[in-house]
Amino acid sequence: MNVYTRREEMRWTLVALVVLVLTTGGSVARLMTAKGPLIPDPAAIASAKNADARATQAKSCNQAADKLNTEVPLFRASAKAARLAAPAPSAPLPRGRKPPPPKEKEPDIELAWPTAMPAWKQAKLLAPCRAQLEGVVEANPDTTKAWDAVAAAAAISPGDDHKSQVDAARQLLGALENAPTDKLLEATKAAEATLKKAADVEAEKAKTAKVREPLPPGLLPRQLAIGLGVLIGVITLLASFLSVRAAAARRLATLVPLREAAKQGQPGLQAAAILSLAATHNGGEPGLVFGAGLGGLAAAIAFPVDADIFVAGVMVGLLLGLGIQWSLRLSQGLSAWRRRASELAEIEKPATPIVLVLSAVHLGREAEFWNFFSNLSPPEQSNTVLQLASQAEEQILAAAEASNSMPTAQLHGGMPPQGAPGAAPSGPGGYPQQPGYPQQPGYPPQGGGFPPQGGGFPPQGGGMPPGY
Repeated sequence: MNVYTRREEMRWTLVALVVLVLTTGGSVARLMTAKGPLIPDPAAIASAKNADARATQAKSCNQAADKLNTEVPLFRASAKAARLAAPAPSAPLPRGRKPPPPKEKEPDIELAWPTAMPAWKQAKLLAPCRAQLEGVVEANPDTTKAWDAVAAAAAISPGDDHKSQVDAARQLLGALENAPTDKLLEATKAAEATLKKAADVEAEKAKTAKVREPLPPGLLPRQLAIGLGVLIGVITLLASFLSVRAAAARRLATLVPLREAAKQGQPGLQAAAILSLAATHNGGEPGLVFGAGLGGLAAAIAFPVDADIFVAGVMVGLLLGLGIQWSLRLSQGLSAWRRRASELAEIEKPATPIVLVLSAVHLGREAEFWNFFSNLSPPEQSNTVLQLASQAEEQILAAAEASNSMPTAQLHGGMPPQGAPGAAPSGPGGYPQQPGYPQQPGYPPQGGGFPPQGGGFPPQGGGMPPGY
């Protein structure tokens, strides 16, 4: 920054800085506090399904225990008919007499295994339930004995021949004959009721349990995307600042060398350079900064769960902001040309007063003057500026002479009426019809004096179009 930095450039740079800080801070806060939508808790749903599966299995186990408790008495009765039980010991014989060898009745091969199979199947179904149900209800010696019997029965493997099947039936009878299956049935009923109640509780909990859905990962990691969007905004601010600095440095590099030229008898070059620099647009790209900040904020508010959209919003916003900025600059045209030229003149203090040159340009015709002036070479621009200043100065001197030559009564009482002695012919607007006569009091006249009425321009050798 230097004295050639325009006040409006500094003002817009500060405004852009404030806007970027506020919008970026809001965007980051919105993105960092973003949460996913509420969804049913998957863990609660899985727990409810697991509890329901355990309750269903407990029901199957209870049914198997009930059937086993029903089959065991039937198996005992059928075992007697099939002669599966060992023969009962006979009464003791008198001393000295040898007992005859026992005659064991052969078991009924056709009935041995068919009578044992129903109980064996139920034992096979019930045996796996021990691991699940023993921890649900309190264990006692009777249920432990019953579970052991069921495990022993389930471990029996009958063969394909009759002899192995008879042996398997006898083993099954030995395992289940005295087993307290009724106690086991009570335990399975209690376990089923407990697990059913737990399943109902888990099902109710799953209906109301909600959790936040995880944020989508996006193309970039979330933290990286947020940091990238902020970095782009900072880069736009830096680019805008460097543009302001470059514009000020360009004015400095253009005007400072011309100070010596003005001292060496070329004052018009300095004034012409001031007019040319005043016609250039401001340095800085505040629209770029505004667009990046506001675009990122809009994206963060609309789509806080996706940080990739934040980066896209910053990029799209800076392009839109840049386009809007240049559209406004082009629409403004040369509306600030006079003010900017006056500001540079205050700094440079040129030998050719800029106020005289500006007074020679009609208000509202700055664009026409600039189209003519910008097509001239630097020497022609210098000559044009000098002649405009000279014409304006001549008009001021003429106005001063006219004012001094007026009678005292006219000075105090106003202009004499038209047709009175000494009155000048009136022109449009009631002013004396005299080329370049200014409005009193003060100078320059409103509306400027370029091109001067009455001729006297273009300069000799210049390029002013006829009738301009």
